[in-house]
Amino acid sequence: MKKGVAYLSIILLLLLVLPIIMSEDLEVLESVDDKSKIDNAYDCLQSKVDDRGCASFSSQEKIFTLLALQECKSEVLDDSRSNECWPDADCNIKTTAQAILALDNVHSSTDDAVDWLLDQKTTPTELDWYLQIESPEQTICTITYSGSSYKVNIGEDKKISSGAGSCLSLSTGSWWLRVSPSCYGDEIKISCDKQFLTNLLFKKTTSSTIHVSEKTNAASAEGTTIEKVESFCFSESINCDYEGSLWAALVLNFLNEEISDYLPYLIAMTDENSKYLPEAFLYMLTDDFRNELLLKQKNNYWDESGDKFYDTSLALLAFQNEEPNEKTNSLNWLLEIQDDEGCWQGNIRNTGFILYSAWPRDIIANGDDGEIDCEDAGYYCMSGISCEGEILKGYDCAGVFKCCDTEKALEFCEGQGGKICNSNEDCMGGTEVEASDIEYGQECCVGGRCEEPEAESECELNFGTCESYECAEDEEEMGYDCLYGDTCCVKKSEVEAKSYWWIWLLLIFIILIILGIVFRDKFRPFWFRFKSKFGKSRPSGGRPGGIGGFSSTPLGRMQIRPMARRILPPQSQKRPVERKPLPRQITEKPKTELDDVLKKLRDMSK
Repeated sequence: MKKGVAYLSIILLLLLVLPIIMSEDLEVLESVDDKSKIDNAYDCLQSKVDDRGCASFSSQEKIFTLLALQECKSEVLDDSRSNECWPDADCNIKTTAQAILALDNVHSSTDDAVDWLLDQKTTPTELDWYLQIESPEQTICTITYSGSSYKVNIGEDKKISSGAGSCLSLSTGSWWLRVSPSCYGDEIKISCDKQFLTNLLFKKTTSSTIHVSEKTNAASAEGTTIEKVESFCFSESINCDYEGSLWAALVLNFLNEEISDYLPYLIAMTDENSKYLPEAFLYMLTDDFRNELLLKQKNNYWDESGDKFYDTSLALLAFQNEEPNEKTNSLNWLLEIQDDEGCWQGNIRNTGFILYSAWPRDIIANGDDGEIDCEDAGYYCMSGISCEGEILKGYDCAGVFKCCDTEKALEFCEGQGGKICNSNEDCMGGTEVEASDIEYGQECCVGGRCEEPEAESECELNFGTCESYECAEDEEEMGYDCLYGDTCCVKKSEVEAKSYWWIWLLLIFIILIILGIVFRDKFRPFWFRFKSKFGKSRPSGGRPGGIGGFSSTPLGRMQIRPMARRILPPQSQKRPVERKPLPRQITEKPKTELDDVLKKLRDMSK
């Protein structure tokens, strides 16, 4: 009986555990499938190199193939003008910066190219600069530059009384002093008779938005501070090249060059250059603009320039050392829309950029390069400006990041411009970010609002989303109802997964049947006993002992019991006394553990 209970327990346990095992198997299969798709992408790019040869590629194709595969190095070098700038026929800042990054990635010298790049810097004319002087009380300040000194009064209302020579004119509203472009680069010394602080402000000439420089100087009474306007961009002619300046600043920062003087121009001009996705560059350079970049994702990808593969690659480059939900969604989207060869639309440049940003491989040029993986060594990869400790040399990070010995500190939710949503609320219309002041079940919502979730529509119950526009390429329009009558879009992977539910159900039945066949001899006695519990009562004519030698068995069969005959000696002719058969006593069998289990099952079924 104990064996029977054990077998029954095993079957029940299998029924409970099997779905979990199958779920884990599915995750493993998905992981294996993802790796296979990534390998196919690398194989596709390699086949392009083998079939066509790097010499036939464009400069952009060679550079991003070098970044992804470490192929086409000699061809990239051949495209330069004496290894100073790229491409040889028409040197430009963007391509030169990208070539420097690719060549440095395989440990090739880029000193001449960096020198050429630095020679292209110039002062932007699109910015206005202001000097701000603040004091908690009324004060008189002396401003000195170019050998001349000027006195100005700072009132209790924080307004400045007058300008200070030709370099510093009074701004509208009298809150600041406007710095003349002819005085950019000159040192301006400020001294006041009360404690004070000074800093520089800047804005785009045609905009009303004021930006505050990060550096602020403070001094006590009669102390001195020094301010100097230093602002640069990169240009091949008169005007600044904004996209080229983004790439140049990113690469120079990666090479440990000072880039703070390029940031004001890059920050002030973001609005009119949104097609270049400047938030991705600025996040890597300043550790700001993270939330703005996340909020620009649409339908699991970024698309500002009209090339969603290039833009998505650029955004993923900024998130190489992070795992926000937006990144996960983009990676899944990319794997779902590969072409038959494994590339993305057969585009060599974009395929190389995607692999370099999303799934970079370790780089070893000319054998072991002697560098240790930063994170494997227990340190942290991040942008250089985010490192609050020491940047370590000899440790390798993916992309354009540095190895820092101190973990990146999280900001408060409010400091990131977010709101804390409680466990019963969702972040609607925004993005969720990590913050240091959220508790379990809460989330920091940036760019959205915290609302209690509404009742789910038929579309949402079937893993879809209600959209006011057409479904994305990786989605399929379904006929499920939405609360607001919009289009119901369901991921194609979800549609395919739902179509296979009957296969798993059939698999469960097959497993149960196999178990029944294998253990049929063990289960037969228990099945008979189970059946007898619900069977009919004994036949009405039956009684213990039966009639005429017949007896009724528990299974309802009639067995013939032979009558014993006695042969008497001849001398005795007495008629034998007829004896009635004694009634058989039926004793109730003791209940077993199996009976208890079966009784519980019957009670549950009522």
